[in-house]
Amino acid sequence: MGETPVLPGAQQRWAAIAQGMQQDLAAYGRLRELLEQQFHAALRHDAPAMAQLAQKITDQADALADSRQLRVAHARALLPAGAALSMSVLFGLLKAPLQQQLQALWAQLEAQVQSCKALNLRNCELIMEQADLMRTVIAGGAQAEIYAPF
Repeated sequence: MGETPVLPGAQQRWAAIAQGMQQDLAAYGRLRELLEQQFHAALRHDAPAMAQLAQKITDQADALADSRQLRVAHARALLPAGAALSMSVLFGLLKAPLQQQLQALWAQLEAQVQSCKALNLRNCELIMEQADLMRTVIAGGAQAEIYAPF
């Protein structure tokens, strides 16, 4: 006969949320490093490095998405039925000083997310500019008349 799985209690869920946020802070730091490396590889037109970094960035983003899903599951279990699924509502269930500690940790995590989004956008814009330039050079584009004699 199979054993019934033991569901985590509220204390374990809060601990998992806090630990997950701390791990995500470190993971976003690694993602930042990868995005910086990607930017410099793009500046060097280093295609092999770009391919390797794209895979590492994808793996890191997938791990962060998994962590987020776990955090959402814990939050849903802790929130009362019908409550909005938000970290501010979730943290509202806590008393000081734990509430302030988790809110501060969450603010740091949100700042890291925004920073990584900005770096990703910067990288995307650079790569798209490079691709457009290469298409123009290869196809000849509208710049053919630049070197035309008068």
